Amino acid sequence: MAGTPGRLRTVGIVSVVATLLFGLAAGQAFRSADGALGRAAANSDQLVRIQAIQTNVVQADADATNAFLVGGLEPAAQRADYTEAIASASGLIAEAAQHQPADGAALSALNQSLVSYTSQVEQARANNRQALPIGAQYLRSASADLRADALPLLANLGEANNARVTEEFDRAARSALWLVAGGLLALVVLALSVVWLARRTRRIVNVPLAAALLVVLVTLVVGTVGLLSVKGNVDETRAGVYADTLSTARARIAGFDAKSNESLTLIARGSGAAFEKAWQASSAAVGTEIAQLEAGPASAGRDPLPWSAYATAHQEIRALDDGGDWEGAVELATGEGADTGNTTFAAFDTASDDQLSALSEQTSNQLDDTGGWLPFAGVLGLLAGVIAALFAWWGVSMRLEEYR
Repeated sequence: MAGTPGRLRTVGIVSVVATLLFGLAAGQAFRSADGALGRAAANSDQLVRIQAIQTNVVQADADATNAFLVGGLEPAAQRADYTEAIASASGLIAEAAQHQPADGAALSALNQSLVSYTSQVEQARANNRQALPIGAQYLRSASADLRADALPLLANLGEANNARVTEEFDRAARSALWLVAGGLLALVVLALSVVWLARRTRRIVNVPLAAALLVVLVTLVVGTVGLLSVKGNVDETRAGVYADTLSTARARIAGFDAKSNESLTLIARGSGAAFEKAWQASSAAVGTEIAQLEAGPASAGRDPLPWSAYATAHQEIRALDDGGDWEGAVELATGEGADTGNTTFAAFDTASDDQLSALSEQTSNQLDDTGGWLPFAGVLGLLAGVIAALFAWWGVSMRLEEYR
């Protein structure tokens, strides 16, 4: 390492190390972005599962409470819908636990709560078929326990998975920092090496060393542009279809909760003010989510969710009940006519379900399309660092040969 040859070897070693570090940083940048997008997609799917569980649970409660109003043996179609919702929720709980072990303990507690709920509903059904008033108390207790135990668990799970998605989106957006930091370091080292060699050897350009600098510069610029495009696509997905997916799911959950509270209000027979207040809160939540959907950047060409027709039917139901016509209110709530509560709510259910499925698929597709090229780019980034290192050592070796 003594004298000019020693300094040349030092310059060569430092240049090689800097370019290899750049290659590793480039590979890590693309790998980090790809991994973050993959985890974001997986956590987004998990969030959709959690919200689907929540929707099925409140849907089952809405079916149970609405069918209870009929008296005796509930309608077969409504019973089948209740059974399907419970089975779907149970299946999704098992699936969610398999896909995200971190949610396992909460999902286990949720499953126990669901078992307890279905047991109380069966007791309510048995008493209702015998026209025993205690059946109504069993049903109110089941619904209250569901809201006290299961729904808070689901809300916490939803928040946890949404936080994971947000964290991965942010990580994907920050991945370019690896490339920029490594690239700037390599450019500074190579530029100083070129200048030092030019002054020491009285030659203006060392072609291999300049080529190394060019490889790093091109890789840095192209890679940064690509990763910034990833950030732009991630931001667009987050503010667009992902946000609309969350809003649609929340609107469905609040809608079924409102439907359940409508039935509980009628079951209470004049003492259901608390349930009507809960209906108003849930209806307001649906309205808020629909407004956000209509204002979202991805809302063009999408029909608004048909909540207003059901809300109008509910007001008519309340007017009949408050006016003393309880039987008429029950008939309007449980009937099958065009303007009944069940028919208008079914339109909201179908529209929101179709929209949620489409938005969930669109979110996954956008994330997949955004990061499809990243693994290949990671290999190219690492290869660029190796090529730059070879060029750097070649350039220094040319000058070392002059001292032999």
